[in-house]
This record gives sequence, C-alpha cells and structure tokens, in this order.
Amino acid sequence: MRSFQSARGAFLAALFLLAASNAHAGWVKGEFASVGKPVTEYHCVPNGAGPYPAVVMLHGATDRKDAGNAEYEKMCGDLAGLGYYTEFIEYYSQTDAVGPGQPVQMKEDFPIWLAEIHSGLDALDKNPSVDPHRVAMMGFSLGSFLSLSTGAIDPNQIAAIVEYYGGLPPALQYGAKTMPPTLILHGDKDVLVPVAMAHELDELLTKEKRPHEMKIYEGANHAFNFAGLPFWYNADDAQDAWNRSTKFLAANLNGDDKPAK
Repeated sequence: MRSFQSARGAFLAALFLLAASNAHAGWVKGEFASVGKPVTEYHCVPNGAGPYPAVVMLHGATDRKDAGNAEYEKMCGDLAGLGYYTEFIEYYSQTDAVGPGQPVQMKEDFPIWLAEIHSGLDALDKNPSVDPHRVAMMGFSLGSFLSLSTGAIDPNQIAAIVEYYGGLPPALQYGAKTMPPTLILHGDKDVLVPVAMAHELDELLTKEKRPHEMKIYEGANHAFNFAGLPFWYNADDAQDAWNRSTKFLAANLNGDDKPAK
C-alpha cells in the first residue's frame, strides 16, 4: 500500500475525475449482502442461455463512493458481449470513499472491502446464471491489490486474475504459492504504483511456478488505458492491454485462446 503515498495533488484530482459517477442504463444495478449490510453492484449479462463464465471488476481508489463511470460500463458491456457475466462491485458500499492519498484509511478499510468482495463471490456462486468454477477477477490499481489479495487468500473461488497496475501486499505474499493464473499489466513510468511491484509479483509467481504472464508498457503511466485521463492515456497500449486481457480470460475460463461465445 506504500505505493499510493507518492501521489501528488494533480494526480489525485485526475483520479477523482476518472471516477466521476454516472448511473447508466447500459448496466443493471443490483445488491448483495455482506455481514448483513448491503453492497451495490452493477452487472452486464450476455445474450443466450447460461450458465456463463464470469468476470468481477474492481475499481481503483477514488474520492467518490459511487465509482462506476462510462468507461467501466463499456468494459462491462464489452465483456458481456464476449459471453461473460460481468459484475462491477462498488466495494465502498460499507465505508467512506478513500482516495489514493489516504494510505492509513486504505489500510484500515482493506479488510472490510475484502469481506464485501468475498460475499460478492459467494453470491455469484449461488447465481444460476454463473458457472462458479469459471469466475475471474479484473482489477484496476487499488482494485488490483484487492483482486490479488483475494486470490492469495482464497484461490479456490477464482479461476484467473487480470491485474492492471497493482500489486500483492507484502503481508499476503505467502499466498503466491497457490495463486490462480495471473496477467500483470503495468506501465514502467507509473507514478502511483511503482513498476517494481509488477516485477516483484512476477518474481514471486515465477519462484512458486504459478502460471502467469506479464506485459510492461514502455513509457506508460498509471491508468494508461482510461481515455478520461488524456495526459496518461495511450490508445495503442490500452488496446493491446485489452486484447491481452480478453485472450487471457478466454484461455483460462474457456479452455482456449478464443473469445467466449
């Protein structure tokens, strides 16, 4: 979590804009319970008969509780179009919003967020539209820390992880020995989460002989795949990362390297 401490005011403002909320008709709002309290989620359902493989999307740190935006909605719809039941979890549902410049609060709330995500996975396991043996996670920044942490703690519920510019907290690195297949995507000029964390994760997974792939984007900053941050956005890198993400999901959720049908 130390990587967030270096964020400057301009970058914090940028991430705030990135997470500006909009309730879009393109995805369906839902809710599940965690420790008896409600957690908001949005989901996109493929056409055709299920059960479907699923992808759980986790947003990054933001000063807004309602972290969903048009770019997350588009990814949700695109994944549903490829045949994945896709769920975006608003894991700030039971806490205040925590921005990237609040590492102390982030550490305090992290277990609450993990519990919410675990409850969301349990709810998906009971959803007749979802194949519980084919559930992946796709995280961005803080969402990647949470995705990787979930994989380290309870790998049996997760078939694959796609992590954008995140890392595995030191306290949970023991879990690398049982991590599900993981795709690491990171820019080598990341000012919020140092690329060293990607290399550290790569080394851990290599040591434990866990299946994984890594792509480091030369010259890319944090959130390089979000057009809402034009000074960080790189269209070519964003498209390459998305192509790698969908290929990785297909290989690990469908048993091949073709998109789900």
